[in-house]
Amino acid sequence: MAELRTEEEQVEFIKNWWKENGTSLLLSIGVAVAGVMGWKAWVANQEATAANASALYENISTVVTAPAVDDAQRTSAFHLGDELKSEFGSSTYAPMAAMLLARSAVESGDLDRAKTELEYVVSSDAADASLKQLASLRLARVALAQEDFAAAKSALARAEGGEYASLYNELSADLAVAQGDLDAARASYRTALETATAQSRALIQLKLDDIATGDAS
Repeated sequence: MAELRTEEEQVEFIKNWWKENGTSLLLSIGVAVAGVMGWKAWVANQEATAANASALYENISTVVTAPAVDDAQRTSAFHLGDELKSEFGSSTYAPMAAMLLARSAVESGDLDRAKTELEYVVSSDAADASLKQLASLRLARVALAQEDFAAAKSALARAEGGEYASLYNELSADLAVAQGDLDAARASYRTALETATAQSRALIQLKLDDIATGDAS
């Protein structure tokens, strides 16, 4: 009889506990399940986004790095780039694609488009500091080609320091030559040679030799 009473008491205790805590327990379980499902959905969405952005980038890269690119292909690549930046602007693929498109624009003589693409990289939250520095240096080169010396100086100011010291000094020298300051140009070319790669050393030396006598012609 004592055992039965004990069992009855246990059942009654469980019933009372469930009345007091059952709703909150079910709610907690529901929140936990929803959290897990939400996390899985978020991960799946991120993976799909990365895959779509990667596919667009690969298509752009295939077009603009081909041995020969006609106007229609280049236009198509720019459209894909606009789509990538619009739909997946937070992806690192967006500024990377903009760098490729800027180079393609320069090759076709469209310096304004190149400037637009490079400015996108500089302002992109998805681009790291190194990529932004390289974009600023290329902006300086475009500005020099357009004889916009103020813009070139501004771009160079953003790119000072970092891992592209030789290119920075070379472009600083190019700007000095364009403005007729040959002493500053010679000093910057010599500094650029100190860290230049074998590939770029010959061109920098040629530029330096060209103004060695003080003639900017």
